[in-house]
Amino acid sequence: MKLQKWIIVSTLAVSLAALWTSGCTTTAPGCDRQCLADLMQQYIEALPTHDPKGLPFAEEVKFTENSAENVESLEIGKGLWETATGGPTEFQIYAADPEAQAAACIVVMKEDEKDIILGARIKLENGKITEAEHMVVRGGGTSKMPYSEMPNLQQARPGFSEDIPEAERMTREDLLRIGLSYYDALTSEDGTRAPFSPKCERRENGMTTAGGTPPAPKEKAAPEGAMPTGGFGGIPRDCEGQLSAGVFSYITEIKPRMVVADMQKGISVGFSMFRHDGTRRLPEDAEPGADNKTQWGQFNLAAVHVYKIRNGELYEIEAPGAILPYGVKSGWESEEQIFPKPE
Repeated sequence: MKLQKWIIVSTLAVSLAALWTSGCTTTAPGCDRQCLADLMQQYIEALPTHDPKGLPFAEEVKFTENSAENVESLEIGKGLWETATGGPTEFQIYAADPEAQAAACIVVMKEDEKDIILGARIKLENGKITEAEHMVVRGGGTSKMPYSEMPNLQQARPGFSEDIPEAERMTREDLLRIGLSYYDALTSEDGTRAPFSPKCERRENGMTTAGGTPPAPKEKAAPEGAMPTGGFGGIPRDCEGQLSAGVFSYITEIKPRMVVADMQKGISVGFSMFRHDGTRRLPEDAEPGADNKTQWGQFNLAAVHVYKIRNGELYEIEAPGAILPYGVKSGWESEEQIFPKPE
């Protein structure tokens, strides 16, 4: 009888252990998609509490965050862990990648009681967070409206949370490839290099900068060409047409890192550093000696791009970005690719 009880108790213990290690735990070596998405959300919600102790950080964590002047390597507990004061709001986008054991998000929240857009990511090894990254947009763009009051930042577009039917899901490699193709198209003045849907809509820092409903005409039209943080006038509105029109020729170089491919949601996520040296690429038919200087001078742009991909095409693009001094590095140079591709 004692032997039978021992067997039952032992079997129950083994079963509970199996459930614990296979479920959505923050310390299990194999965190599944839902586990990763939940952990990313827990991470964001912990920031305003200023207490990272409840999260499974490894003993050594590489953690970066941008200030107004630089991208800094910090200790966990510094940066937004000290300055976040509220949020996130209802605007939240999450993506998770079980194969890479990584997750990323874009949310609107508060730092020092002021609205910010935060692009964040985490990466796990053996169930512990070994990498964390914050890309913080602290305002100063072309809109004077606080981010939490902007119509496009009330809630994320439904497409970002919709599952792709299993029979239509793309491979992880294809999601990453399509995400990278966007940077290629941006720096080649050839919109056909990325598979844009005719319904593609791009939003940057809460503003619709391609696709969507055309804005009401203004008495004073915006200047021709692209602004560094969005705002376009007199150019094609579709995603492919804008790029082929050459309005992004002021982008000297982009160094992206594709960090998440979420096959269930059809999402890929890229963190990148844009570099602008104050010149633009001239079209092939430009007059000899044509001026290639831009009106914006030299600057960098740290950015996060979240791409919703259906049937091999880019539909929704959400892209917050923060202007930084020219020449600033991301801190993740060993993982970066370069566009235009070196010849």
